[in-house]
Amino acid sequence: MAQHAIREIHHRGADASPRLPVGSTGPDPAEHFDALLNASFDGFVVSDAQGTVLKVNKAYTRISGLREEEIVGQSLPALVKKGVLKHTVSMEVIKRRIPITMMHSYATGSTALVTGTPIFDEDGQLALVIVNVRDITQLNKLRERLGEDAVAGDPNTSIFLSPEYADLPTFNLVIHSDKMRRCLWSALKAARYDSPVLILGESGVGKGRFARLIHDAGPQRDGPFVHLNCGAIPEPLVESELFGYERGAFTGALTTGKAGQFELAQNGTIFLDEVGELSLNLQVKLLNVIEEKRVQRLGGRHSVAINARLVAATSRDLKTMVAEGRFREELYFRLNVVPLRIPPLRERAEDVPVMITTFLESLGRKYGVRKRLAPEVLQALTDYHYPGNVRELENILERLVILSDGEVIQVAYLNLCAFETPRRDAPVPLGAVAGLGEMLDQFEARVLRESLDQCRTMRETAARLGISIPTLWRKLRKHQVQVARVRRG
Repeated sequence: MAQHAIREIHHRGADASPRLPVGSTGPDPAEHFDALLNASFDGFVVSDAQGTVLKVNKAYTRISGLREEEIVGQSLPALVKKGVLKHTVSMEVIKRRIPITMMHSYATGSTALVTGTPIFDEDGQLALVIVNVRDITQLNKLRERLGEDAVAGDPNTSIFLSPEYADLPTFNLVIHSDKMRRCLWSALKAARYDSPVLILGESGVGKGRFARLIHDAGPQRDGPFVHLNCGAIPEPLVESELFGYERGAFTGALTTGKAGQFELAQNGTIFLDEVGELSLNLQVKLLNVIEEKRVQRLGGRHSVAINARLVAATSRDLKTMVAEGRFREELYFRLNVVPLRIPPLRERAEDVPVMITTFLESLGRKYGVRKRLAPEVLQALTDYHYPGNVRELENILERLVILSDGEVIQVAYLNLCAFETPRRDAPVPLGAVAGLGEMLDQFEARVLRESLDQCRTMRETAARLGISIPTLWRKLRKHQVQVARVRRG
């Protein structure tokens, strides 16, 4: 078996993937490795980070019907290509760097729940994949007799993937925390059906990636995926983009007319990003399209039947907008059939170290360099509150890779990125403030900053806080809060 210098890695927010210990006392388990594996009733497969099989135990050969010499030393992708294996959970773990569970059926007639777990080295690089193969054939037969469902996955332990999900081209999400595992579980469940999905979350959390995942994992995967950002198109043009137009519909219209996004998404998926930016007039027309499943071009006389999966996303609070009369209640209920909330990065700090490792590997391949973070930099990035979420983390890391010298990125380079090391929402020690007044001032300043991060305009920020715009400006000047991210208005 290949040797790896693997030591324990300590990150804030303990992850579920095991680390090999620095050292131990007493008998060396490595001396009895074969005996330990072969004593297990479950099958085990150990592979390296490239997908080469290093070891299998006797239980695996019994469950799979394969001989040890047929698989040990072989490349897993090659074994799949030759038809020796139908699917391989190890390669999914290598690609996604998370524990993954799949259901496998073998030529022996056995059905097994196969769980792959990544093992990382001292630099956070993937070293090994340990696969546990649990024969559940008899258990499933017993459950069928009792009228119960066969064994499936548990979103709170590992990600369960049916084989049809194994080759999703856009499954490039970094999933590590329990919150994100539940999001992924919900997305894959929703993907099986054609009901509308409403993805909720702040800017930069990855709503577009989840929308694409739902498309690629669903029955519409062979059709087009059409993405329209409702907030990026001037309002007079949104209607023609959505529904299309006939020749002569308006001044400047193409003489051939133009198909709208709904028509272009026929037999596929239409993703309406920032749907909360649509005007009330367009909301009525969108509601009609959803209900009738037909669309009529501007200037047209006839409607066209559409068959497209609808996925919408917004960073707005649509419930509040409904209460304020800025979003139609009927449309909200039509879109909100399957809600999927993506938590902001500050609510899942345990994802940050894993994301950092993944993004640094990607940037290393892109720029042909090898970079890693000094412990102080890793701690600072883990503690940061990320108002821009995953997108901001990616940008910070790319800047650090470009601006830093040497392999190890030191803390001094954070200043070159205009990076704010302290968490704004970190608790303030009581001894650090002079009294209740100062503590209230610090709390008010923090609320102002968070509101600015989450709102687009001064008017929206003031409305969120329940104060007038002049009062908001006075408080911002009092606390010396910068407003560069927010547009006036």
